[in-house]
Amino acid sequence: MSGFVQNIADAMNGTLGAPLTVFLLSMIPLAEAKGAILFGIGMGLKPWEAFGWAFLGSSMLAPILLLILIPTINALSKTRVFSKVGKFLYAKFERSSRKLADSVKESEVDAHANGEQTAAKKKRSITKSDLKKMGGTALFVAVPLPLTGVWTGSAVASIVKIGFFKGLIGLVIGNAGACGILTLIGYIFRNNQKALDAITLSFYILAAVILLIVVIKLIIYKPEKTNENENKDGSPSDGKEQ
Repeated sequence: MSGFVQNIADAMNGTLGAPLTVFLLSMIPLAEAKGAILFGIGMGLKPWEAFGWAFLGSSMLAPILLLILIPTINALSKTRVFSKVGKFLYAKFERSSRKLADSVKESEVDAHANGEQTAAKKKRSITKSDLKKMGGTALFVAVPLPLTGVWTGSAVASIVKIGFFKGLIGLVIGNAGACGILTLIGYIFRNNQKALDAITLSFYILAAVILLIVVIKLIIYKPEKTNENENKDGSPSDGKEQ
């Protein structure tokens, strides 16, 4: 197993170099910066170097994803060819965001009860509701597992309407936490190449299994019939308010 991972690492190191490899791997969905850090340390980068390149690559992606990910998914849901894919992805991200949205619902109700003037002032500042959304987004992204990174976190932040800059802060903080956890793991096993390779390979196998499960769910997924109550933001309607 160690030889398999090392052969891949040597091949990528010879073509792209370790820093660029980690930088690019950190932008790929599922594994993202977490898998890239382990891979980079296995390629010979120092833990702090792997952290820096992975954090930079994945964080640079965050503002772009906040702006275009959900609108792109909503656009796909309105096409013939990719309608099922778009609706499936939105439904999946919506489920991930529901817990976060529920946790701040009470705060948002209180904000509306304080009147339009107070609400307008709060829009220009960080409210208690915003802090809960930012903290929830950061914690979600910080989980050191595949499918909880910047890609999914950006979709969650967009769906709960946290706002661009507040969402970006939550994503970057969470991403730093996730990168820090994986860097620590890599640092602990930096002198044990076999153990590091085993952890890295296990992480990517887990990512592949999750991807396979998502594909299977997509194949058997049956979108709900579109009704007249389609959301104003163009998102696929599920009969409930977002």
